[in-house]
Amino acid sequence: MKMRKGISPFLATIILVVITLMIGGLLYTQFRNIIVSQVKNPSMDLTDINVAPNGESIILSIKNDGNVPLNISAFEVSYGPDHNSFKFSASNATVVSSPSGGSLLQPGDILTAQVTTNFAIPTFSTFTVTVIGDQLARAFNVQA
Repeated sequence: MKMRKGISPFLATIILVVITLMIGGLLYTQFRNIIVSQVKNPSMDLTDINVAPNGESIILSIKNDGNVPLNISAFEVSYGPDHNSFKFSASNATVVSSPSGGSLLQPGDILTAQVTTNFAIPTFSTFTVTVIGDQLARAFNVQA
């Protein structure tokens, strides 16, 4: 009987481990993309803000940079002890421009709104703008 030579057990183990790691890596990258695309990630950013020279009128631009729709319901502006709340249902917050025509932002949309405070924000001072949505609220420190 003739004996055939094969690869050593050590080399066979190394080859099996490498093949297993390659298959695992391929499966991980495929399933990671599928899972990440299905995770809801609400997020928003204040892209632009302009304060009028009188310090009372403010124009805000908010971008939905998440992957789910956001419905912006209110803004809050705070400077020192002064604080104003603005709701979209009231007449004190005006939508200047929005792709939906209202306060609903689809992913990637930018909403521009104008609010008028009952106090003046001095030039070069820092104040806080809080944007409140149905899934998220975020505060931004802004310099006038």
